[in-house]
Amino acid sequence: MTSAYLLVSHGSRDPRPQIAVSQLAQQLGLLWANQSHLIGTAQLELAPTPLHLQIVDFAQGLRVEKIEQLTILPLFLIPGVHVMDDIPAEVAIAQQLLPEIKLIVAPFLGTSPSLTDLFTRHRLELPDRSIILAHGSRRGGGNAIVEELGTKLDLEPAYWSVSPSLTERVAEFARRGATEIGILPYFLFPGGITDAIAEMVAKLRQQFPQVSIALGEPIGNSTALTTTIETILTSSID
Repeated sequence: MTSAYLLVSHGSRDPRPQIAVSQLAQQLGLLWANQSHLIGTAQLELAPTPLHLQIVDFAQGLRVEKIEQLTILPLFLIPGVHVMDDIPAEVAIAQQLLPEIKLIVAPFLGTSPSLTDLFTRHRLELPDRSIILAHGSRRGGGNAIVEELGTKLDLEPAYWSVSPSLTERVAEFARRGATEIGILPYFLFPGGITDAIAEMVAKLRQQFPQVSIALGEPIGNSTALTTTIETILTSSID
């Protein structure tokens, strides 16, 4: 069976995340010699066209390859509304427009056990008392994956968009007498949110001068991340 693959990210006005996703696709192409043209990228939001049309355009651009299956990998870390509702809805529309190709939505990136190893590497660079900071979801159970990883890595969860917030967690640690606090961003790549986090951390350092606050890095592109994604994609082939 001839298969193609589409990496779907959230989308951002900041160009850095999309550049990183494009580089990730290129790295996968290097692993799959002579198949880089079978790996594409798309954005759920802030793209010129809706996701379902991006899927159709990518598939139709590969007509000569006689693609039978297109696997769509959501590059998301938590099972929020985008992963559970928005992407499946867009794929369903695309499937109606591409009856000759089987569209498969692979498990979102955050489900991969290998991510624990990737975050562990960054965790080792932070103090014992540390926080894992995710975007957060209001969907029921959407933050469980963050809490589970926090338990594994001995990290207290905090969220950018829901409670408990980063400020609340840092204040809680300070009340407990912490003199060093680490913050592990539960994000894939640098972008607008990670910049905003850095600005908030600068303010927290002024608000809690008695505490040394270390801000870690998001996962970022790496051979390990490329291998993780390769494993998800190849396991999706029927």
